Amino acid sequence: MGKYSKMSTFAGAILGLLGLKEWKKAEDKDILDADDVAKLKELGFDEKFITPFGEALKNGFKDEEQQAGPVENSGEALIRGLLAQKVSEMASLQEQLDAIRKTDGEKTQAITRKDTEIAELKQKISVLSALPEPDHGAGAGLKQNTGAGAFNLDDDKQLGGMQGEMFALDRPYNMRARAALLASQGINIQVRAESSVDYGRLKEDLGAFYRIRWQDRLQSFLTKLPSIESIFPVESGYQDLATLVNIWLGEFSQADNTSSDFDNVTKGEYEFDNETLRMFSVMFAHKFRDLKQLEKTWIGSLNKEGSQAIKWSFIEYILAETAKKLHNERELRRINGVRKDPDLNKPGRAMEAADGLYEWLRKKVDGFIDINNGKTVYQIKPFVLGEITEANIGEKLFQGTGMIPAVYRDSGQLALYLPSYMVVWYHKYNELHYGVNQDYKANMMYVKEYPAVKLIPIPNADNHQRIFWTMEGNIKCFEHVAGEMTNFSLEQQDWTLKVWSLWKESIWARAVGFKYTKKEDMDGSRQMIFCNEYDRPASSFIDGEKDKNPNVALHTSVQTVANTSLFTITDIENAEVGKIVTIKCGSEDKGVKITKSDKFSLISADWIPKKGDTIRLMKRSDGKFIEIGRDTAASGVLQFANDATTPSLAGATVFVTGTNTKATAITNFTDAVEGEVYTIHGAGNTNASTIANSGNFVLTDAMTLSAGKFIMLTYAGGKFYEVARG
Repeated sequence: MGKYSKMSTFAGAILGLLGLKEWKKAEDKDILDADDVAKLKELGFDEKFITPFGEALKNGFKDEEQQAGPVENSGEALIRGLLAQKVSEMASLQEQLDAIRKTDGEKTQAITRKDTEIAELKQKISVLSALPEPDHGAGAGLKQNTGAGAFNLDDDKQLGGMQGEMFALDRPYNMRARAALLASQGINIQVRAESSVDYGRLKEDLGAFYRIRWQDRLQSFLTKLPSIESIFPVESGYQDLATLVNIWLGEFSQADNTSSDFDNVTKGEYEFDNETLRMFSVMFAHKFRDLKQLEKTWIGSLNKEGSQAIKWSFIEYILAETAKKLHNERELRRINGVRKDPDLNKPGRAMEAADGLYEWLRKKVDGFIDINNGKTVYQIKPFVLGEITEANIGEKLFQGTGMIPAVYRDSGQLALYLPSYMVVWYHKYNELHYGVNQDYKANMMYVKEYPAVKLIPIPNADNHQRIFWTMEGNIKCFEHVAGEMTNFSLEQQDWTLKVWSLWKESIWARAVGFKYTKKEDMDGSRQMIFCNEYDRPASSFIDGEKDKNPNVALHTSVQTVANTSLFTITDIENAEVGKIVTIKCGSEDKGVKITKSDKFSLISADWIPKKGDTIRLMKRSDGKFIEIGRDTAASGVLQFANDATTPSLAGATVFVTGTNTKATAITNFTDAVEGEVYTIHGAGNTNASTIANSGNFVLTDAMTLSAGKFIMLTYAGGKFYEVARG
């Protein structure tokens, strides 16, 4: 893609967008004041463009040659994006105006308001449309001269003489843009009035990839998506097994004792250690087949290739959407991923492509094989805090933070990282306990008793309960080459198209802790990351694998998934002797069963579960499993009355909805206890109870409590807040 060679190329467009006839001045220099900057930010410009442009403007664009590069590309792409955005807004407003004019009644004020908004947008579109397309070296800009590369308003075929179908003057929007520019020079020409049809055509011409090379557009888009890179910064250029060096120092200082022999009073020790960074190779691979069939179905105007078998424009669109999906998968994987080596000639799952943050932490606590010496080593000695709940989270955060050495705790750089849902718990806890205090501050993002310790929420961590403390910037996202994930390779093979990309990713810390080969030797004195003792509570389940025995290596509670056919569990892999494991049936369609035989010969009877049923087992030293208990999805719980819309929560914390005879919307619960967590199970599918995300309920979304569904709610401040659902 070409690029502008001068920041001044944008000057006319920016001046027009700000609605100014000339630049504001300070000390005889052109400037952008605070109001101008605020307005540009509202329009979508960011600091990467505004700051360099403001400096160039103040300097009279004297050092323009030094401004060429990515900033200008960013500004150019942004202006093109703004053009598409404003045109889309124009089309929407025009459609609304047409609708108003067609309806009965007096709506003069509404028509006037829409006309005003359309007039403002027309002015912005005229200014943005005046910017020419870069010509890969020839240079461009709104110029008054008639030399090569000039913006020529005398051309009656192409807007400004710019080449390309997009700028043809048979487009009414280009004619109006030319008329507006000529009018600024005192020349008036007649043009057709705007209509929604005209702006609809401009939207189509702009298209999803207009004037921005699609890969550049993808990269620009991805940087704007929410990313944990804002919490754990990304560093590029790292290969697998890269060494991150750190040093552990002993005590050095002592009282002055210079009367002694030097060698007799020397003290102190240092020991170099390192983190061996593991980078995980990840890939995307897809094959487009039978694309010609698309033109006979719904491809419509996206078919720009006629009868060609390979529909490039449609593939381009799909790859743009694929890039978004790859990005989102990586964000989830960076938190929840558990690396599993792939099976040859079989596709793998996204969450198994690389270890995420919590799996990485688990290995540092539970032990892992050090690649340097082949031994099992441990680096983090966890705090024993017990289960963290919304009722005790304040005490747990205070207790854990107080156990960290003061040299770290009081440094001002220590942060407490916790799953984002726990931040809500903490705010509610503090509000409940301290809300009446005059000095209470709502929604504090630090540990109340230790203001120097920040709270940093981790997104996408709803199935975790592990919290950890470390210095900000210690943990980072690592990659080999920036942008590799969307650097797609394409290869046409007959009437199909193969596409793939390969990249490396990891999340790691520069300093974790000294590597101990014996857990009992750990005392917490030589570690830079501190955490609680467990990740997921027993009440939280991880999904098992299709058509395989449950594996409890990562967590003691496993929920089965839909299998190819009814699957008989014959073992529970990686179960520890004397430790309770829980198996939950996650699907009635092609689900699971356990027969009373072999390793399960000691259970009370065959287990043939329905969805939501659980069985708790413990492994004996001889390899057989003892049954601890089994439950149905709603066993041992109280049931609401049929058709109840405001049922009581007195006397229990777990309930099941009634067998309703009509559509039933629960609008409130009575007899709730402040700070308590209630679990409501659904029953039946006909007239299942519903709860709206409004009124007395603050949910992530509306809830229909059909059979097998549940929602967990906590009561605080007169409202019920969602904790979890399933």
